[in-house]
Amino acid sequence: MLLGMGATPLPFVKVEGLSNDFLVVDLRDAGPAVLDETVAWAREHAPRVCDRRRGVGGDGLLLIGPGQSAGAAASMIVVNADGSRPEMCGNGLRCVAAELAPRSDERSAFVVDTDAGPRPCAVTRAPGSASARVRVEMGTRRITGEHTLELEDAPRTFVAVDVGNPHAIAFVDASEDPEALARSLGPAIELHPIFAPAKTNVEFARFEADGSVTLWVWERGVGITAACGTGACATLAAAIHRDLATVGQAVDLRLPGGPLTIEQDEAGAIVMTGPARAVFRGHWPR
Repeated sequence: MLLGMGATPLPFVKVEGLSNDFLVVDLRDAGPAVLDETVAWAREHAPRVCDRRRGVGGDGLLLIGPGQSAGAAASMIVVNADGSRPEMCGNGLRCVAAELAPRSDERSAFVVDTDAGPRPCAVTRAPGSASARVRVEMGTRRITGEHTLELEDAPRTFVAVDVGNPHAIAFVDASEDPEALARSLGPAIELHPIFAPAKTNVEFARFEADGSVTLWVWERGVGITAACGTGACATLAAAIHRDLATVGQAVDLRLPGGPLTIEQDEAGAIVMTGPARAVFRGHWPR
């Protein structure tokens, strides 16, 4: 049995995209039973493995399996640090794509299946480098509504956007601090009944004088994160919906870990471009 007492240690790669960090486990050569068993193990043990003092540390685990759709190179399953399984993770997908791309190739392109559907990825890097620049076609956004919530500071309106997973975005004034708002209001908004039962990721965004956006994210099942790829995509979609940004114009979304470049076309399809790199390799004693 793979996961019982005395089992072989689990090999992983620690990866990060704009300081949003994960443990990647490659199970492409494992059978379906082993993949399912490892997903169950990851959901049970993620809080311990992702603990930054007693474990490896990370925002979650990314399990790579064989492709499910025609022509897909692989599939990605995401397990958050609390053991929950979200539909999608944009930063995680860039990290998985960087791991899948041959180190000998400067450019490679392939499709990765996710619980939100197949996602085409293009990876660019210097041969042999652990760091890469990854472009991902994130699919078509869906605006699901606007909700004005009575919060502790004041009523605020959130644009609800589905980019494969749910987000609620509020745009704040120049005098307001998105970080403070995400930390103080994010937990209650994630669990607000209007977003039940799936809950939601929460974004507070502020447009800057140069046209970029400062963004802080309270991530569902994780908390404050250094970066959130799907959150950046959802924020641009919400900005276009509110006539704060323009279709076809690339915008830099500045997260605590660094910037992501996001663009949306007239059909609502979104492209995300940003970095990813491998940090180290190890084994977890199960």
